[in-house]
Amino acid sequence: MNRSEIEQLTDELIGEAVLSLLSENGPVNTRALVTRLRAMEAKEADIRRREILGRVIAEINNNTKVSMRRQAGREQKDPESEQKDNVFQLFGSSQQQSTSKKH
Repeated sequence: MNRSEIEQLTDELIGEAVLSLLSENGPVNTRALVTRLRAMEAKEADIRRREILGRVIAEINNNTKVSMRRQAGREQKDPESEQKDNVFQLFGSSQQQSTSKKH
């Protein structure tokens, strides 16, 4: 299988999992998706598809862990650094307030 075939099969498998979640009116979130992909992997007879399902599950889990670490890092920032990232803070705090009307 070449790279484009793997990507296409990956998209199809994720699509199947999401559609099955939607058809059951279940939650569509990362946990539900991984659970559904694991169930599909356990039932899959085709070795290639099972291998791709394992890779997809691992990739989703890794991305989730990275995202959680980033979010935890943001929560640990001090309030001053939060304000420095704010566009309004960059423009609003250094400008002097004028009380005279221009219009």
